[in-house]
Amino acid sequence: MGFTSIDAVAAHYPGFQRGVPDQNPSDAQIQAWIESQSARLAALAIGRGYTLEGLATSNPQAYALLSLANEVGAAADLGEALFSLLGPEASPQGWANPNALRRSYENMLAELSRGTYDKLFISGARTGDVYPAFGGVAGQEEGLAEDGTAAFKKEDVF
Repeated sequence: MGFTSIDAVAAHYPGFQRGVPDQNPSDAQIQAWIESQSARLAALAIGRGYTLEGLATSNPQAYALLSLANEVGAAADLGEALFSLLGPEASPQGWANPNALRRSYENMLAELSRGTYDKLFISGARTGDVYPAFGGVAGQEEGLAEDGTAAFKKEDVF
């Protein structure tokens, strides 16, 4: 169950010719990258408690977010394959940088994992991180020693 299309992924590389004999990488390979990246996204989303059944119609904004992440992840896979075929002396003029796409994708996965998008998927969700609300780490911001550890420890004897 991919959240994006081969056309959307290939659009990141306008010089990539599709539909030609011996196309390399093939559309089947691009679809396989889409499926593998969507599996990662679905696993994280389900782990956070998001309902993915009928998401495209019930919550188009949340679906668009997963679609974008899926597209960027598969485009990074395609880009790495294309750049390996070009060789070191070829200029990837006007093409997306697969390293930048990979970083963007991994950042999106980290945000999804942290619960940054919980409100988008579950309207009644609470924020998973208290730091923005209280400006600290769940009450531990007070009484820290100079080295940043807790001033009083369980093992301390007075």
